[in-house]
Amino acid sequence: MTSKFAALAANVSDTFRVELIDPITDDVLRDKAGNAAYIDVLSVDSEAGRKFDADARQRAFRSARKSRTGHPDIDPDEENRRKLAQLTRGWRLVDPVSREGLDVPCTPENALELYCEAGMAWLFDQVFAGAANAGNFMRRRSTTSSPSPRPSFETPTS
Repeated sequence: MTSKFAALAANVSDTFRVELIDPITDDVLRDKAGNAAYIDVLSVDSEAGRKFDADARQRAFRSARKSRTGHPDIDPDEENRRKLAQLTRGWRLVDPVSREGLDVPCTPENALELYCEAGMAWLFDQVFAGAANAGNFMRRRSTTSSPSPRPSFETPTS
């Protein structure tokens, strides 16, 4: 059954391709062949994102119960990195200096390592912003249309 609000919903089951911007040049990072570096991610509101959030609430609850203060001992930045690793579905990574592609398989474990690596905030911020922006997952109406047929009584202009 389709929701009466379905037309308003973002298509959170699709991935969004975040082309990585080189922080020095502000251009899309490309390999020597001109292929863009990118990371494909699901929306933070996708099924995977919502499952991660539910699990995170359980972890926070358990942590709070164990703590002496009643507050969870959870680092929100670490949680965001873990969530993004679960949302990452594919990539083409490029060394910004050599412009060589990095042959590292896209797995949740490798994604977490990538996002947690010191000095990777420039990359994490771009990808997390892409996953968190609902507009990246909205259905778009086609902007290309075929020309309207000209009525037969109208004379073409040159």
